[in-house]
Amino acid sequence: MIPITVVTGFLGTGKTSLIAHLLDNTQDRRIAVIINELAASSIDSAYLHGGEHIALADEPLLRSISGGRAGAGKESQTIDQILHLTQLDPPPEAIVVETSGSSPVAALAAELQRTPSLQGRAELDSVITMIDVTSISFYWKDPQLRILLQDQLHSADLIVLNKMDRTRFWMRRKALRLVKRNSSRSELVSAEFGRIPVEQMIATGRRSVQKGTFNGVEQSVVTSNPRFHPVVARQVTEARPLHPERLHRWLDSEWAGIIRVKGFAWLATDMDQVYVIDVAADQREIGIEGTWYGALPPEERPDTPEVAAAIASGAWADRRQRITMIGTPEAVEREMRHLRACLLTDTELDRGPIGWSRLNDPIALEFRTTETPTVD
Repeated sequence: MIPITVVTGFLGTGKTSLIAHLLDNTQDRRIAVIINELAASSIDSAYLHGGEHIALADEPLLRSISGGRAGAGKESQTIDQILHLTQLDPPPEAIVVETSGSSPVAALAAELQRTPSLQGRAELDSVITMIDVTSISFYWKDPQLRILLQDQLHSADLIVLNKMDRTRFWMRRKALRLVKRNSSRSELVSAEFGRIPVEQMIATGRRSVQKGTFNGVEQSVVTSNPRFHPVVARQVTEARPLHPERLHRWLDSEWAGIIRVKGFAWLATDMDQVYVIDVAADQREIGIEGTWYGALPPEERPDTPEVAAAIASGAWADRRQRITMIGTPEAVEREMRHLRACLLTDTELDRGPIGWSRLNDPIALEFRTTETPTVD
């Protein structure tokens, strides 16, 4: 029987960092991962695939479900992916499902426990809920978001209090009291960057095989309306570089209603490096993730159809923006316009890379002193 671990938690709590830590420490084991993204395509699956900015299709143990929520309308697709993984030869040792940050999890957990086709093949082993201690008190004040947070807390077998190193004692204490009031039967563990022991993540035996129980005790579950969409996700995928000075100003501006921004960016002043933008609550970071394949000699590029298609897709090879923004509908529409205004104008674009290199670039002076961001 293959154990299934569901990793849930609100946007920016560190779910993908936890899974990346798991994969880094189980390289000699077959661990399968299913990533659920609210946006139309998955940033996180590309990130977990060795940090690549292009999601490669040749990884049988890494799959994605995009354009919806695993716990609210995408349950059947999640189960289909799990069944496909169980039929691999050899099968994975464990399966990890990461839900989107805006997804409830109670319905998904219940579906995993009662689906006949999973019987004898895979079983729900644990629900891990990630909590960002720096922001949960802020989001809890929103009565709509509180419904979602309650669902994720009440469904948890293990709660990871993440980013403990980024906050003060009184904020940590407030977050801990809030969590304990809403998850009396869950184990609690503290973490930095989502790093907890592997044995606490997979094949834990936490959840009883009897559906609806936790350690043999009947568990009450908070169910949220599956049609409830407190946030939306949109993506910028332009094959046009960003003006670093305008981007810097935008990153430093106020974004009322925006919860999460993440993705890969192309700066006009740098034709070589892939930048990664990571914004969660009031934490905004930018760093370098790798090198554009178009900047490498042909013999050093991966020999895959995805890379070949990306190289041939435009005048600037695989260089492009792939940035996801999540928040309230009106805020996302507003900030999508502001982000697109950071792209080079037609006049600026005509100057070419030599002209772009002369643009004022405050980001180049700062990003090397910023810790490499993690994506969720």
